[in-house]
Amino acid sequence: MHAIELATRISEHGGITLPANFKALYGREARIILLLDDEPPNVPAMASRSERQATLRNALAAVAQAGAFAHIDDAATWQREMRTERTQPGGEE
Repeated sequence: MHAIELATRISEHGGITLPANFKALYGREARIILLLDDEPPNVPAMASRSERQATLRNALAAVAQAGAFAHIDDAATWQREMRTERTQPGGEE
């Protein structure tokens, strides 16, 4: 058994991402022990769905107004080029 210690943040959806320097471990079986602070940080109350939608709508409008992606002619091709490809667990077959 090999032990690795690192600090990371658990996503809102429960995901834990390993840093890129641990890429050799992607797809391997692991046992995880979580060590959490006794007192959770001051986490704001979860926003309602309509509030999250409004926030996202405003953010997307700001991005569109700034023209951040105006240079992209083919969104699918751009996404493929930008996406980091890695083998998903169970997808080796």
